[in-house]
Amino acid sequence: MVSRCRLYFFSFFLALLAPSFALPPAVHHPLDAMTPDEYWKVYNTLNDAGKLGEKTIFSSILLQEPDKADVLVWRPGMPIVRKADAVLLTEGKSYEATVNISTGKLEVYTELKKDQAPVTEAEMHGYDDVLKKDPQVMEALKKRGINDLRLVTCYVTPAGHVALPEQTEGRRIGWGGCTYTGNAKFAWDREIPGIFFVVDMNAKKITRFSDYGIVPMPPTTSIYDADGGAALPGTKPIITSQPEGPSFVIKDGEVSWQNWRFRFRLDPRVGPVVNLVSYQDGDKRRSVLYEGGLSEMYVPYQDPEETWNSHVFLDAGEYFVNTGSGGIIKPLLAGVDCPASATFFSGTFFHENGTPYIRPQLACMFERVSGDPAWRHWDEDTYAVSGRPTRELVFRTVATVGNYDYLFDWRFEQDASIVVGVGATGILEVKAVKDQRADSPLSAGLAGKDTDGKEVQFGQLVAPGLDAVDHDHYFSYRLDLDVDGTKNSLMVDKLVPYKLPDSALGRHWIWAMKPEMVKTEGDAKLNTSIEHPAMWRFANENVKNDLGQFTSFEIMPGETGISLLPSSEWPQKRAGFSEHNLWVTPYSSKERYVSGVYVMGSKGEDALTEWVKQNRSIMNTDIVAWYTVGFHHVPRPEDWPQMPIMWHTFSLRPFGFLPKNPGMDLPMTP
Repeated sequence: MVSRCRLYFFSFFLALLAPSFALPPAVHHPLDAMTPDEYWKVYNTLNDAGKLGEKTIFSSILLQEPDKADVLVWRPGMPIVRKADAVLLTEGKSYEATVNISTGKLEVYTELKKDQAPVTEAEMHGYDDVLKKDPQVMEALKKRGINDLRLVTCYVTPAGHVALPEQTEGRRIGWGGCTYTGNAKFAWDREIPGIFFVVDMNAKKITRFSDYGIVPMPPTTSIYDADGGAALPGTKPIITSQPEGPSFVIKDGEVSWQNWRFRFRLDPRVGPVVNLVSYQDGDKRRSVLYEGGLSEMYVPYQDPEETWNSHVFLDAGEYFVNTGSGGIIKPLLAGVDCPASATFFSGTFFHENGTPYIRPQLACMFERVSGDPAWRHWDEDTYAVSGRPTRELVFRTVATVGNYDYLFDWRFEQDASIVVGVGATGILEVKAVKDQRADSPLSAGLAGKDTDGKEVQFGQLVAPGLDAVDHDHYFSYRLDLDVDGTKNSLMVDKLVPYKLPDSALGRHWIWAMKPEMVKTEGDAKLNTSIEHPAMWRFANENVKNDLGQFTSFEIMPGETGISLLPSSEWPQKRAGFSEHNLWVTPYSSKERYVSGVYVMGSKGEDALTEWVKQNRSIMNTDIVAWYTVGFHHVPRPEDWPQMPIMWHTFSLRPFGFLPKNPGMDLPMTP
């Protein structure tokens, strides 16, 4: 009993001592995140130039990455030129600006005629009073017996271009509905059913109002004990600690762990970005990945009613400031999001008035041991088991995007692989329905008939009177792979049936690998396939291993999916990346965001699907992979009211990059 108490005290003491610090906000490298002083330089430069009005909103302030060629030749002690790109919204007009932070000069300031600034949180929630005073909204609320407007909130979200009559060029259009929180225990089941409106966001005026009918609001959902419940019977404590601290080292922003070296920053638009990932192979430091990070998120809901099929979100580009994957990276909870012994990092972001702030515990880094072997083998001759345990390094952030929480992982492995993970959790979006129970699979919830007259469903009943709408999640990762240098090629190793000669005894069919070099980006639109399997490798034709093979890294897909919607559908034109699992393009500094720099109001002209129409060569040159993590979500009652985390991963694996398994000589203790 005494030893157990000591163990508890020791673990509690370690948790208190767990490093939770900010990397000093200093610039050690051209790709480092912007510091508070740099944000202030952007603000002051624009203000001194007379570009900030009383109601100017900073929709975006992002580091302008220097040319890749300049970064690769940069060495410590050399000058660092820093620039930032800003997008401003003033009195309904959008402007883009480039500020040279190093010189304090405003280099670019242009009004955007065709493109629009992303939507901010203040803008989204700045229509409540106006909308509730609209006669049409007031009448719809009255019909539903809702008279206490203090408990009603009406909101507007970006209306992605779907060719509405209101969506003429340059017009800032949104759409939305209202919630009612009377006697609520839980906010996410309080959407008032049937109310829908289209809004001119500049004029703050409803241009079209629709009422799809009154459906009684269901009882509010009870959620969870915020302080946690009792442990299940028989539960015994599990304690993990690193009494000597972490094994990784961070010096001037560079992380060193085992044979891995990399940098990272927390970006206001796309969240965690890893840079200059390399692997130490003996006395050689070999490049693997120049830059990797999320490029866009696409979440379309699948319901025939306009109140719900209007829910089509491109989260990272449409409204990333405070409502996207970057600006709302949320502080992490030690012991839940990350082990209590993890190292936590803060990040610097900006308010909508352009002033910087530091948010603590936005990222964590930790080592973990899963209990799985790195490798093992039973030897029949010696009657002995050989093997090695393994550990991994995890770099993690969590973003809350509306109702969903996403965990974004970069996991560095001892076998020289990198596992990229997306964990989806949070709260479902639900719709009030009349049905209280389902007596047959199609008797409750959102159902209809297709063009052939057969019954189909658009959602699932998750509680009495509550239906969770079917939807998709797509994440586009931009992976600037530089395997042993910048010149790479895409090698597709197809696995094909091979017929043996008729004279062969026994078997007549086997399979063989058929390697092909893909010549152009137009041919590099690839999907995973059970029927036609293939491996996707990024190979360096100029570097060979001791066996004479090209060195390469393979993108090994995990469970994933692609869009079921046709490319003619308007949302697909902006999120066309979801049509394939892998795309490959030649490197271009102007092609960073898979759905374009400006997503709000766009028609998809500046998007991956348009870039690849150039059909540029991707052989023996600097190429970029765009990998889609996708999954179709048919909600379950078990997903309500909080969805258990669901992970989707893919891996970057060495293939011919190393002479043997790098884990052969790992120690016998992890």
